Amino acid sequence: MINYRNVPPDIYELVKKSLKKDYILSQYPSFNDSMAESFDLISLDGKISIHYYRDGVLQIEGNDDNRTFIRIVRKVNGLISKKDYI
Repeated sequence: MINYRNVPPDIYELVKKSLKKDYILSQYPSFNDSMAESFDLISLDGKISIHYYRDGVLQIEGNDDNRTFIRIVRKVNGLISKKDYI
C-alpha cells in the first residue's frame, strides 16, 4: 500500500484521468465518511484499489508482486512529486 499525503483535488483528478486512459476503472460508492472517492482497476494480474480521502490522502492498494500495481505506482509517481506528498 502506498499513501500520498496532502494531494489537492486537482492533482487527484489528473491522476484519475491518466489512469482512465490505460485501465478500466470500476468506481463504487464510498461507505466511509472520510473517503471522497474510491475505485478499482482490474487487470489480469489482480485488483488495485485507489482511495482518495477528504483530508487529501491518496492511497493505492495492491500486491507488491503485481506488475500492474508497480506500473501504476510508477505512473502516479511521475504525475506527482513524491517528495511533496509522501
